[in-house]
Amino acid sequence: MSVKPIFFALDGKSIDEFQFELKRLEGHIYGVKVGLELFVSEGPRVVEKLKNQGWKVFLDLKLHDIPNTIKQATRSAANIGADYLTIHIASTSDALNEASISKGANLKILGVSSALTSRAMSNTVSEEVHEEFRNAKESGIDGVICPPSEISKTKDLFDLIVTPGIRLKNEEKNDQKNVSTPEFAINSGAKYIVMGRTIRNNLDFIINELEL
Repeated sequence: MSVKPIFFALDGKSIDEFQFELKRLEGHIYGVKVGLELFVSEGPRVVEKLKNQGWKVFLDLKLHDIPNTIKQATRSAANIGADYLTIHIASTSDALNEASISKGANLKILGVSSALTSRAMSNTVSEEVHEEFRNAKESGIDGVICPPSEISKTKDLFDLIVTPGIRLKNEEKNDQKNVSTPEFAINSGAKYIVMGRTIRNNLDFIINELEL
């Protein structure tokens, strides 16, 4: 069975909301994304629960703080078993360096630009993103969260590109402005994509028909 390069976004207050989908998705997708809402609601134990179920866990906390706090938070994320952790590039190169040094052997650091998929991408914003990505590369982080429109430019800097804002053809964009299909993102150079409501609304298609 081919495992699809997808993180399932657990955007909710309780992991129990997702048990049906998690059971169905076992062996079909790569991992799960734990966002701030779920992490605050359930605490670090949610990572342990998911790891015990065999999942790769992407802890999407978008940390933004002084270098020492980032260092300690990175160590804590590694200690609870997270596989990926997001940190705002705007936290400065010193903070990103501390994260890179403190992460341990199994945790990968993903930089987050201020331009997420809910923001329209103009030429000016695109250049801002790439300046942030270039600075982040020098700080030694492993990869970035990259909007769909910027993947082709970013793959020269990072091999580890994780892309949100994924929708199936003819699906509503909702609050996202920078979106693409799964096929476009992967073919453009994303290593993994993040999907939430799209999976819940199209579970059988994702499992049985989507080819990446």
